[in-house]
Amino acid sequence: MSNLFHDLDDFENSPKEILMVVENPSGYRGKIEYNKKYGAMFLDRVSYSDLPYPVEYGFIPRSWNKFDNDPMDIMALSSIPTYPGVVINVRVLGMLKMEDSGELDHKVFGVPNDDPVYNNVESFKDIDAHTIKTIEFYFANYKKLMKNKEVKILGWEGLDETYNFINDTLEEYKNKFNK
Repeated sequence: MSNLFHDLDDFENSPKEILMVVENPSGYRGKIEYNKKYGAMFLDRVSYSDLPYPVEYGFIPRSWNKFDNDPMDIMALSSIPTYPGVVINVRVLGMLKMEDSGELDHKVFGVPNDDPVYNNVESFKDIDAHTIKTIEFYFANYKKLMKNKEVKILGWEGLDETYNFINDTLEEYKNKFNK
């Protein structure tokens, strides 16, 4: 059985395009997490709020974010919802910088490379302001009803900084897992 975290390594156009494994599809109100040990999707929790994910949400295979000790988070604005375990080739547009209970917890942001709705989108700045505010609102509020959880939105980062951050997480994976 293939492991979606360790076995996907097609980074031919990285970091401009990157693979994403969907854990939580747009519109979903739970929290699914990929279990690296078992190679399966697990329900981590039922959402404490009634806020649905405004984006496809998951992780970048073969990446490691040293700040939150987890694979690098990634979200994609898609014209259709997908399913947990779906792999999307994402065109990177930027990064939402966040702090979750004192830890840096940035999220790479992009669009499916093959979604015609977003063919002309090259940066998060090309996305309408209301959609950007909706994404910020979701992440600023989705943990408010949980005990001892505080999320701070630190702003958006452009492509150069995002590409550097992605490259750092890919290197961190190699160092951590000797691959």
